[in-house]
Amino acid sequence: MHSLDAIILSAGKASRFGVPKVLLPAGPGGVLLTRVLAQALQTADGQVVVVLGREAGVARYAIERWLERHPAVKERVYLVVNPHYAQGQSTSIKLGLRALRNAPGALVFLADMPAQEPGKLAQLRDAIHSRGPQTVAVAAGEQGQIRPPVFLTKKLFPAVARLAGDQGARAVLQDFKERVELVEWGPGPWFCDVDDWPTYQELALTLGWAHESFVPLALEACSVAATKALVDAALASEIVPWLSPGLLLLAAEGETRWLKLRQTYRGVRGIIQGPAQTPAAYLELLRRASLAVLAAETAPKL
Repeated sequence: MHSLDAIILSAGKASRFGVPKVLLPAGPGGVLLTRVLAQALQTADGQVVVVLGREAGVARYAIERWLERHPAVKERVYLVVNPHYAQGQSTSIKLGLRALRNAPGALVFLADMPAQEPGKLAQLRDAIHSRGPQTVAVAAGEQGQIRPPVFLTKKLFPAVARLAGDQGARAVLQDFKERVELVEWGPGPWFCDVDDWPTYQELALTLGWAHESFVPLALEACSVAATKALVDAALASEIVPWLSPGLLLLAAEGETRWLKLRQTYRGVRGIIQGPAQTPAAYLELLRRASLAVLAAETAPKL
């Protein structure tokens, strides 16, 4: 039996979210990306290729720190950076498959789908190993629909290589639908795609991430006039650094603090500022800010 290799696609722009969503907290010491990495390593016994894009340096740092705590799997993890990630998902999946070009196939995970269940992943793995000779792919299913994660056999690699733009494997699988084996999982949180703050908040509450302890942030009431230049510059940036609806996350020197605007300005109701000069500092800022917002939004209203 061949070993099972995997790819994690973690190179999206996350422009709809704002901050790099795969770096949001997902349990003590972990982020969404490392949670999916742990799931991939538990499912696949071969190499796991992680394709990075936006904030690749910070993502690499997060993975390296996680691997320090899990040294037994370190040799199985291979990181690649996609310099063309802004051109769409096709560039990332092709890069990942090139890294595994000698493998009989690859199980593809999405880094923003962190609620996979071990038992269901085991079912998928068993189906991959027992697939028939005519099968070109094995995928999780939701009421008969193809969902990630998806195992692509080498037979599909040439078709995937012809993808362009933001097309993913689904575009190829539709052409081979009769030869795709589905492992029905049914509806559930395992198919939850973290595309916005409310979705992340719901997962964080359901899975207990929101209860992680953190150092509270200093709160400061602030006028629009005092923050106008900061807000205008942030909203003019290529990817606006929204943390949650109406709340910006900005780098600044000094202690991390939460500025609450006395009046909403251009859709902004607050700004969290803090040190972010290094990958470690940025991850800490994002972690503290996220946990503070989760705590504030779930606190009982008096």
